[in-house]
Amino acid sequence: MSTGPVSSDEPEDQLEDQPASVARGHGHVFLLIQVAAGLFALVLLVWRVDLAAAFRLVPNINIWWALAGVFVFTGSKAIHAYRWRHFLRHRPELTFRFLLPLFLVSNLANALVPFRAGDLIRIELPSRQFHVPRAELASSVVLVESLLDALAFVLLLLSGLLLLDLPPVLRPTLAATGGGVVALMLVSVGAARGGRSWDIERWPPLRWLPERVSTAIAGLVDQFIDGMAALRDPGDALVALALSVAAWTAEIAVYWLMGQAFGVDFSVAQALVVMVAANLIVSIPITPWSVGPYEVVVTEALVLMGTDRALASSYAVGSHLLLLAWIGLTGAIAMWALDLRPRQLLGSR
Repeated sequence: MSTGPVSSDEPEDQLEDQPASVARGHGHVFLLIQVAAGLFALVLLVWRVDLAAAFRLVPNINIWWALAGVFVFTGSKAIHAYRWRHFLRHRPELTFRFLLPLFLVSNLANALVPFRAGDLIRIELPSRQFHVPRAELASSVVLVESLLDALAFVLLLLSGLLLLDLPPVLRPTLAATGGGVVALMLVSVGAARGGRSWDIERWPPLRWLPERVSTAIAGLVDQFIDGMAALRDPGDALVALALSVAAWTAEIAVYWLMGQAFGVDFSVAQALVVMVAANLIVSIPITPWSVGPYEVVVTEALVLMGTDRALASSYAVGSHLLLLAWIGLTGAIAMWALDLRPRQLLGSR
């Protein structure tokens, strides 16, 4: 029996092929789940949305109310971009003039590509162009924005319960959600104010890792905390929260204006419910352009509040088409302003 070294060609090939085969396997499973979710969403769309009535009524749109809605929609995105600039004001190179078109491009990418690809673009492009740490950008985009958006939603819904006579059934859910958001906000503020003083490398299990690894992780955490700079000072945090409330209030106006455009005469409180429901569902990557989930959720929300299903369907389908077209137009203009090409976006890691 030979005791010499075994030829390593075949084992190495097998080892090289294993990660690729595993990745392909996970990719196939993921694709199947995505396709199944998309088909289910389309079945719900056909079942719960009166598409025939929607396309029959959409041409009756009042164009002036619709134009007012899309212009206010752009204004809300400008407020969101200004809030992002407020988060990153310690980075003078990241001007509002750069961040606004980048925010519009990210909206276009989020509409076209699932899994919030636009948020990745907002992290990758400033990092590539201005060498801002990705962890810092991810903190501002993923954590701080999401936290302030959730708190703004809670405050708006609470105002709706107190002032606008929203359905009382929302109270338990709002109380539980509000408590969780406030608790998370307090933890984040504490991390933003004192995180730099934490000796993270000594925390278990980091202290059990090799020094080089623990140091690298601690550096990423420090960069992440830098992205939370807007939460360190109470005054800055209140400004950021006020901007969040202003941006989402503008979006309430968008959905109310769209109601006037499509002949759905609903109240500000109902527009608030539709706005929250629509934005929550489009944040879940189920189908491209959120076609299906948006229409179903908006239609059902309006029907539950007393709107005729045919009229609710025309509002859902028409408003979605109009907003997607406007997102595409403003996103294309923003790409031109930033001198970006589609392949540059697709090539972002």
